[in-house]
Amino acid sequence: MVAAPQYGTIVLQGLRTGRIYNVDAYFSDVVDALSNFDGGGGAGATSPTSFTCPENVLLLDFSIVTGMTDTTKIQVLRGNQPTGDFLRFTQYLTTAPVRSPVRLGFRMGTELRCIQKA
Repeated sequence: MVAAPQYGTIVLQGLRTGRIYNVDAYFSDVVDALSNFDGGGGAGATSPTSFTCPENVLLLDFSIVTGMTDTTKIQVLRGNQPTGDFLRFTQYLTTAPVRSPVRLGFRMGTELRCIQKA
């Protein structure tokens, strides 16, 4: 099929400060491609492929706009190591009134990455 890129948001909460980080994300809808994260001007195809955690955080929520055609989920990575968690798009659509909680921890300085999977 023809790829149908979409945007999403990853919500993190600082464990020390309680601050909420709403990270803009871009998903190219290409199998095994890394997702892109806001590098200062909004997420897009040329944005960084990781988000560096500014403090110890919990990934609380993930949401994505409906319409992906080639990919169905993301695999979450800490640095380059898979966490073992896959977030299936159907459970995390922006239109879903309730989404399953995520609750994944990341240490300060860790690069959060996501690989798009079929």
